[in-house]
This record gives sequence, structure tokens and C-alpha cells, in this order.
Amino acid sequence: MRSRITRHLWPVLDTIEPEVPPLELNGRDYAIFLLRLAAEIEHGLMVQYLFAAYSLGGPNVPLEQQGTVRAWQETILGVAKEEMGHLVTVQNLLTALGGPLQFNREDYPNDNVLYETGFRLEPLTPPSLATYICAESPKDWETTNPDQARDIKREAKLSTGGDVNRVGRLYEELIRVIGDAALVPDDTFAETNAAMQASWDAWGRGFRQGAAGRQGPDAPDDQDVRDEHELVIVEVTTREAAIGALEQVGEQGEGFELPENEDESHFQRFLKIYEELTDLGEDARKALIRDVAKNPTTHLNGPDVPRPDVAADPDKPDTTSAITNPEARMWAHLFNVRYRRLLVNLSHAFELAADQSDLGGPGPRGTLINRSFAEMYNLRSIAGVLVGLPLDQAKRDDERAGPPFQMPHSLMLPHDEPDRWRLHRDLLDASATLIERIKTADGTGAGQDYVTALAQADQIERGQLELLIGGVPPEPGGGP
Repeated sequence: MRSRITRHLWPVLDTIEPEVPPLELNGRDYAIFLLRLAAEIEHGLMVQYLFAAYSLGGPNVPLEQQGTVRAWQETILGVAKEEMGHLVTVQNLLTALGGPLQFNREDYPNDNVLYETGFRLEPLTPPSLATYICAESPKDWETTNPDQARDIKREAKLSTGGDVNRVGRLYEELIRVIGDAALVPDDTFAETNAAMQASWDAWGRGFRQGAAGRQGPDAPDDQDVRDEHELVIVEVTTREAAIGALEQVGEQGEGFELPENEDESHFQRFLKIYEELTDLGEDARKALIRDVAKNPTTHLNGPDVPRPDVAADPDKPDTTSAITNPEARMWAHLFNVRYRRLLVNLSHAFELAADQSDLGGPGPRGTLINRSFAEMYNLRSIAGVLVGLPLDQAKRDDERAGPPFQMPHSLMLPHDEPDRWRLHRDLLDASATLIERIKTADGTGAGQDYVTALAQADQIERGQLELLIGGVPPEPGGGP
């Protein structure tokens, strides 16, 4: 599914007259448009950062570099999780303004609101890091460090084929618009919307400073990874709360100003990794990063098969990498199902009012929140298998498959609550079919213990879903 918000709408930020929204929108509608654009960007950044983190490591990493690579990976995973917090906070802002939620994002290959060549999944390299740095850069970067800014922007432009837009520009415009009572009146904000919003108490559990990015039973216990920020999830019922939420997101991620603490923003954290990575020679860098295919997909339209909508433009070739290895394809399909489950869980949770589940009880909303974090661990586990499997059916080279993060055909939820729970059951059925194929297929046998445990957990969840479909809440302590 492709989002209807494309890079062609980004120039509105630079072409509109000051203090005036686009002529076809009033102030509230313009703010909702910008928030939906912000949600799409935060979702896209989260996925790209996850892919980059998964590409790090492997059997070729020298012993003396393993600690460094581990720190990079955990830092980037922490940034990705913080982007999920930003995504959730933007949904709170949309809810506060009475706008529709936005969990969609662009798929690849497609235009992108940040740079011209479109949404891309690629291994961590100096050029990809340069792109992330530019996207997260503060507005005063060029004046405070002009040589560094010039060089990194040049590298990002060569990598993407065009200038990389600064996300902070969008949040600055949002603060201007929402802060203007003439554009967004006071009666736009209603405290009654608070019950439908995400709270830090419900969504921030398990995320502690110094533990960003660490998930699952294999999470490291050592303290050698630098501390990260806590999740930014802000409830919004007033204009002041809305401005505060936007400022917190901007300060943590997009960097309105250059912070004094080098670990304070995503910009600074990516910049530090970039400097450490570029200090290594090219051969040394290759040993630290897996040879993961760019834009892996289960669609059999690889880089040598042009797509009709881009064939006429030689500057925009199809850059997807078809996963043709049978074993990797099954794992890639499983990854897509679990990714869809994560998005459905997030979307469904915002359709339910807060109840005792927000405090860790057995309610449906709390169950969905717990399962959202469980699916993040599942995605990391499945991605760990995929980056070790060959991309090509004939295994002609060393290129590895990777997590495809393909958008589902729809994220729309059914109208009736029982049908929403049936959708969750449908996804468990699809997952069960893929797990059985993985367990019985010829191949390397990778991940067998994991899928066995996943199937057992899904069976427990299925029993809970049957109760919810029938209108019976889950038992206390039932868990995800």
C-alpha cells in the first residue's frame, strides 16, 4: 500500500505565504495534514533505522571490534524505538485535534518526503548515515559547523540523488500553526479525547534510560552501551500540552538547536557513529556490516525487471531486491505478517479507551500494548535469521536477505469490535501456516527453536482472542 502523502506535498512548507495555510485548508485541517505527514515520516525513519541496525554484526566482526559494533547497534535500535514513541505522540496530537490516525507510510520503490529517490532500506554505511544525519539535523548546523555540514550534506546528496529535507522544519511549522489561536481555536482541544490517547505509564514500561534498544531475553546486561533518552510519549488536552509535545519530539530527535550533550539527540548520536565508522578503512568497515540486500522484497520484480511507473525515467530504476531463496522467502513472509500485526496492534489500541489495562491489568487495551512490544522483539528475532540467509535462489553470491518491512494491503480496522479481534486471529492463522512451512522445508534449519516457541505463544494468544471475539475479556495475568 502506498501512502497518498508524497514528496510533492513537502514543498508546501517553503512555498506558502507566511502565516497562511494552503488555500484549500483551514488552520485545524492544515495542522492535521502536517501531523499526518509527521507520522508518516516518523514511521519511515523508524523502519529504516531498524534495518540499518540489523545489518550490523555477523561472523566476520573481529573480536576487538565486537563491543563497538554492539554499542552502535543498540544505540540505533534505541533511536528506532524513540521514533516509535514519536509516532505514538503524533497519534495523540491527531486525536486531540479530532483528526484521523496515521500509521501508513510510503513503500518502496516510491517517492519520499525526505529525499527524491524514495524510501530505502539499506545496510549501515557512511552514505546512509549521512542521510540520517541530514534528516535529523538542527537548523543552526550550517552556521556552527559549516565544513562538517557541507561535507556530510554532499555525501547524502550523492547517495540519495537530491537534497535531504530536515524534519525539524516540519515540527517548527507545526508549532507555529498549533500555537496560533486564530488558526487552531481553543475549543479544538477537548479533554474527553484523553481517554483514547496513549500514556507513558502504559507505553513507556520496560523502557528505561540506558536500556534503549534492548529487547527480549538476549538483551545485554552489561553497562558499556551509552545511556539513551526515555521514550517521549505525551498526552495532549490543551494547546500548551500540544506545543510541549512537539518541542520534546523536536529536541530529542530532530534537534531544534545543537545540544551540549553529545548523546542528547538522534542527530548527535548518528553523528558520533558516523565519525567512528568513517575513521575506519573501507576493508575494516566491510567486516563490521553484513552484505544485506537493499530494499529486499518478496515480490519477484528484482532490480533487472523494470516497473511500468518508473521505466520511463532512467534516473529512477527499480531498486528492489527480490528474495528468491525459498527458505529466506518463507521467513520474509513471516516477517511481513508479524510487522502487520505490530501495526494492527498499534492502530487497534488507539480505538479503545483507557481502562485498568493501562496500569498493567488484564484489559484489552493493555493486552494490545504488551503485544506491540512483543512483536518488536519478534521482528528483531526474524530479522536476525533473514540477515544470515542467502538472497538468491541459486546462492550465486554472498548477498544476504533482509527484513522486507512491506506495507500490508490495508491497515483499516473493521467497524465492529468482534471483527477487529477476528482480524488478529486471521493474522495468527497466516503466521501458523508460514511457521509450519518453515519447520518442514529443506534448508539450513535456522531459527527452528524460535518458531516453535512462537507457535506456542500464538496458540495461547489465540485462546484469548476467541474469548474477546465472544465479548469476554482476558483473565487477569493472562499476558500477551
